[in-house]
Amino acid sequence: MPQIEFKILSTDEQRDAVVADLRQLLALNAGTLDADVSVTTGTTVDPGLEDVWRDHGFADAADNAGEVPTPATVTVDVTGYDGSVSALTARLSEVLVVRDKQPAEQLFQQVLDDPGTPRVPWFVEIRR
Repeated sequence: MPQIEFKILSTDEQRDAVVADLRQLLALNAGTLDADVSVTTGTTVDPGLEDVWRDHGFADAADNAGEVPTPATVTVDVTGYDGSVSALTARLSEVLVVRDKQPAEQLFQQVLDDPGTPRVPWFVEIRR
């Protein structure tokens, strides 16, 4: 089964909120999905995440609060799931996106409506 790894750059408070939301999402899907969440801090900072941190205003907000971002890897270790791994990854990724306007039709979420903004700078990798 796969491991879905989210590389993020965030403050401790932001990271804790993201992890809590991922755990809640996994708990809501306990009947169809078996997975555990783990967090590794002290990882190498990805330059692309630093660019997003700076370019999307995260740096200004963190500087005002006196907080420093730290890189982390949030791993969802999937031990049981019968569906599409890419669809699961897309669903879990929604935890890392903020939308002002929810789509009228879930099917068209990626095509129409509000594309969203990152909750924290992130990217995802799937490991098998």
